[in-house]
Amino acid sequence: MTLREIQRFIIERNYDYSEKVREFMEAGWFCIEDLEECILSAVDFDKIEDDELRTAVDGKKYSISGNDCFGRLFYACGKVKRDEDGNFYFFITGHPNE
Repeated sequence: MTLREIQRFIIERNYDYSEKVREFMEAGWFCIEDLEECILSAVDFDKIEDDELRTAVDGKKYSISGNDCFGRLFYACGKVKRDEDGNFYFFITGHPNE
């Protein structure tokens, strides 16, 4: 999986997120647009690791740093999963990267 392929999922709004991400957003830590901007502004992966839960289509999870909607550093981690409609990006977590 390339960063460009993951960015395409975001551009097409073909993504979902974990309960953890939902809880962070509901608590006001960040919004979905911050996650989107993080991926779209990234220039490379920070880290690629094996997906220990083995739910990623390629067996990997991706740590990505970019910017949030205000230009501040932001971190997101996710993986590409598959459902009945095909592949999509799944945000595992995200947070300001201070």
